[in-house]
Amino acid sequence: MATGRLVRSTTDRKIAGVAGGLAAYLDLDPTLVRVLWVVTVIGAGFGVLAYIILWIVLPEGAPQASAVDIAEERYARGEIGVEELARIKQDLQR
Repeated sequence: MATGRLVRSTTDRKIAGVAGGLAAYLDLDPTLVRVLWVVTVIGAGFGVLAYIILWIVLPEGAPQASAVDIAEERYARGEIGVEELARIKQDLQR
């Protein structure tokens, strides 16, 4: 169920990325996590405090780039040729 580390999202954020990071960690839809957070705020009243605590405690996660993305960026900058790019893609498919 849980994947990787629990961190604040850098790409799926509305305020601080807490809900986006929690959704990625639990492999859930971020909208569902946000709706549950609002229900917690309205129903139980401790949701705001929990959000602020998680905002402070959770580190901000680094965006994850795939090896193909990195190779394509290097190709675009002219650091590697088309043959090297094709070889990298082929090696990664194994």
